[in-house]
Amino acid sequence: MGSFAARTVMLFALGLSTLGATAPSSDFTHLIERMRAAAGPVWNTHFVSVSRLNLAGETAIVSSESSGLPFVVRRCEGELCEGTYFDGTRLYSVNMNDTALPRSSDPEPYLRSLRLTASLTFLSPAFPNHGGNLIDDGMTTFAGKRYHTLLVADAQAIPIRLYVDPLDALVHFARDLGGDDTFEYLDYRHVDGFTVPYEIRHNGGILERYDDRTPVASAFRPPRGPIPAFSGSAAQAVPTDPDHVTPIVNGTIGGVPVRCLIDTGNSGLSMSSELAARLGASVIGTFRVRGLGDYSTQVVRAGPLLVGNATFPDAYYVVLNDVSRYGYDVVLGADFVGPAGVEIDAGAHTVKLGAPQTASAITLPLSFENFVPVVNVHLGTVDAQLAVDTGDESNINLSYGFYSKHSSLFAVTEKRLVSGVGGTSVELMGNIPQVTIGSYRTGPQKIGTTQTLNGTAFGHLGAAFLRQFIVQFDYAAGELHLTPRS
Repeated sequence: MGSFAARTVMLFALGLSTLGATAPSSDFTHLIERMRAAAGPVWNTHFVSVSRLNLAGETAIVSSESSGLPFVVRRCEGELCEGTYFDGTRLYSVNMNDTALPRSSDPEPYLRSLRLTASLTFLSPAFPNHGGNLIDDGMTTFAGKRYHTLLVADAQAIPIRLYVDPLDALVHFARDLGGDDTFEYLDYRHVDGFTVPYEIRHNGGILERYDDRTPVASAFRPPRGPIPAFSGSAAQAVPTDPDHVTPIVNGTIGGVPVRCLIDTGNSGLSMSSELAARLGASVIGTFRVRGLGDYSTQVVRAGPLLVGNATFPDAYYVVLNDVSRYGYDVVLGADFVGPAGVEIDAGAHTVKLGAPQTASAITLPLSFENFVPVVNVHLGTVDAQLAVDTGDESNINLSYGFYSKHSSLFAVTEKRLVSGVGGTSVELMGNIPQVTIGSYRTGPQKIGTTQTLNGTAFGHLGAAFLRQFIVQFDYAAGELHLTPRS
């Protein structure tokens, strides 16, 4: 889709350059005015909706919010919700604490085209001012009926053809220029001065059916996760426990003193079952934990969380049955690192929240798998996508499946028993002559593979490897900044 999208947009832009000097006809201008009057200013209105969405043959009841191109869709079980967010360019995953991380650094031009249609953004008087293109494509017959067709696109969207009924001035079909995908808009209803469809079909099958669509006066707010409030300036140093390779800090939850592991390998927030009992935290729902083992557990709501001079609001915590023995009661993952940004200096035994980027740092792009940051690393001559996992004490820890395919990476010189969330396993250890990350090339490094690791990507870069650097995580920008230590 990526190369097709780029080629189509380029060809469409060339076509527009030859048509740009031609003023729209009075009939076309009148049609656009009728369309605006018929639907109402949907493009600048915040809608809150409930619908039944059909995906992969399954129907889910979802709640959604939209305002122009951006929208967020959440699927809930009781109070706990997860979903997706589209900011107009990229698609994000949203977890139970409303932290949103990009699924990819690549834009979504086709989804943007569909949002141009669904939000009627192309009807906004400001659409041409932001690079939008709207062209009269004449009359045509489709599905046995006459329609006025329009071509709609902008520099970031794939051109799409819309079919407007000249009688009601509403969009009834949208099709990509190749005709492979057809979206039909049905069951138009009048809602508080707007006219919007309540049923959407894709290639003849029902894609979405709304139970309710309500325009609201409040502003649309994108998901951001638990945003900390700072007492004084940000970037104040918080000491970590010098006796641990992994970053462990002191804090409080609900006024109760706790020790916290900052773990970028955790998709949210977690606490021990002992702490949950001590806090008297109410059970909100359930969650499935996967680490060295696999088990179902509870989710509780607790807070506020205080670390250093940063206070995080109440949030949902997954209850872990087996973490107290490691010397901490709270695990701070994506919901802690993502909203604030974190700097970890293992050499100085400090952590800073909201620290500015170091100008001389090596900057690497991050992708995210299940809210865990992943970076590209060269293991000798082999490329590997590895999770950056501050909660893993290892140096480099490969999944056993990846090592089985690349067993020449290192010879096993020792075996050791390891334990973690959900169980124990055996780690096979050895050495690798060279590792390259960004522009930084290391000498020999310890490397291993864990036989039953349900990890992210092809393995982990652990805390022992990361202590070679001052490490800055900027989830919002999708970047990892490394400053090598002397």
